[in-house]
Amino acid sequence: MSTTTTVMRRPARILAVAAAFSLLTACGGSGSDGDKPEASAGVPSGTLTAGQLATAVVDGSDVPDHQVGARAAADRYKDSEVGAGQPECVVQAKVALGMTVGDPASVEQRTAMGRPPGAQAAGTDLIKTTVTLASYKGKGKSKGEEKVLYDLGLASTACRQGFTLTVRGKETPVLSPAQEANPQGLDFADEYTWFTLTGPPGIKALTRRVLVVRSGHTLGFFSRTYPGYATDASQTNMPFPVDVARAQWKKLAAR
Repeated sequence: MSTTTTVMRRPARILAVAAAFSLLTACGGSGSDGDKPEASAGVPSGTLTAGQLATAVVDGSDVPDHQVGARAAADRYKDSEVGAGQPECVVQAKVALGMTVGDPASVEQRTAMGRPPGAQAAGTDLIKTTVTLASYKGKGKSKGEEKVLYDLGLASTACRQGFTLTVRGKETPVLSPAQEANPQGLDFADEYTWFTLTGPPGIKALTRRVLVVRSGHTLGFFSRTYPGYATDASQTNMPFPVDVARAQWKKLAAR
């Protein structure tokens, strides 16, 4: 079993770090301690308030072929309800379940139900994508959004053999197939990280394709849930939620 996390920053210059962790850095890179990190054009670089996030989060008119609404109570998890067999893997577990991580100053959450372009047929069922916008007061890798991305980088090594996910008392083994190619269309923000969590063959599995996007001090967490186990071949029919993330960043830049 293996767990793969990738971080990417614009433009396309990849540096390999610790097996399955990659970095693509923007021109100028992230700000040093005390500086505001560089943000993509139009997206505020500072910390956004709860009111600003509320007006910037996507709704049904922003995402084609999706119904967007408030996060259902069943999809809202307390920290005490989610765990992992290895402490370093808790950050992956929480992000995959649409939770916030770190110490955000403001948060806004939505759920998008729809039929993503390129997704495998799922009968009459709609595919669920959780959307979480979180803005941080970050200063370097010791806190804020940089700390979240740093922790995801550590998890990519510590959790690459898979781990036991605990959700509301139920334990499930999870693993991640290797990523053969970067998700397409990641050209709208400063930094991206993505990974896949799926159940092993032989059990009733769900597959979560997770994309995290950063501009300035704001992170967007997008987790899309597919029915079934993700094999190397089937991953092409389970696209990452780039379409929802792009729509969200377009609206964030226009606010």
